[in-house]
Amino acid sequence: MQNATVSVVMPSLNQAQFVRQAVESVFSQRQDALELIVADGGSSDGTLDVLEELSRSHPRLVWSSQADTGPAQAINRALSQAEGEFIGWLNSDDLYASQMMEKALSLFEDHPELVMVYGHGQHIDGEGDLIGDYPTLPPPIEPQRFHAGCPICQPTVVFKSTLLEEVGFLDEELKASFDFDYWLRVFGAYPGRIGFVDGVQAYSRLHDDCITRNARRRVATEGLIVTKRHLGSSSVHWLTTYLEEYADDATDNVLVADLLAELDAVLAAAPGCVSSEDAALARAQLELMGPMLAPSRGQDQSNRAGQVR
Repeated sequence: MQNATVSVVMPSLNQAQFVRQAVESVFSQRQDALELIVADGGSSDGTLDVLEELSRSHPRLVWSSQADTGPAQAINRALSQAEGEFIGWLNSDDLYASQMMEKALSLFEDHPELVMVYGHGQHIDGEGDLIGDYPTLPPPIEPQRFHAGCPICQPTVVFKSTLLEEVGFLDEELKASFDFDYWLRVFGAYPGRIGFVDGVQAYSRLHDDCITRNARRRVATEGLIVTKRHLGSSSVHWLTTYLEEYADDATDNVLVADLLAELDAVLAAAPGCVSSEDAALARAQLELMGPMLAPSRGQDQSNRAGQVR
């Protein structure tokens, strides 16, 4: 499939320190007919200067910058411009692995019935050093497994552009879990037609400004909402994991009253997604801890972040 047309979409907002590496990882793919569409949300940190410079050396890089309501809207804007038969989606702080696209397209060629393929991902930090493996599961995946988190590393995904006509675009009301929502939509619509590359296809970067780390409550809330929407129920796992991470990330001792307030905030933002029994149990367990809770240390935050995303 060397001549297959591929469009890679990339949302961007103030990622000047990472966007060059992300773009170069796209154009390092050995694919003749590949375009990269960057939808920037109004960066003010030098990202636009980097994109302008890169567009001079990469004629197939198309970019624009305008205010948006979040990453989902930016990605949809890029998707609406995509002309390729196949779609890749890489965040401006992530990286494609070498020959990622070649391996994905080879799988499509061998199995033309497939509509989407994905592979293993690995977490890297702000300096590009390896943190650990993304907790990926190959297909088929039982729907209930999604209650425990997203087993698909988003930048490893390549899908046929026909999905946009059949499944639609991203839900712009979601600000953190729009990818999770989309995979559930695809898995529900196309059982048995999702393929897997058994190798590292991309590197997902975890740093202080990324959504996975910087909007933990929203990730937990939207995880509850999305699983309720597609699976008919939600797991209290999303709530308890968030509360554990809230305590772990605290610099000083955590007041149990603060955790109870966070519990109430998630329940209010995701009404009907946690059973009254599970909510009461979570509340009772917190109240038994006493007024202060010493945060635990030394846990692998990178893997836990991957589990909820």
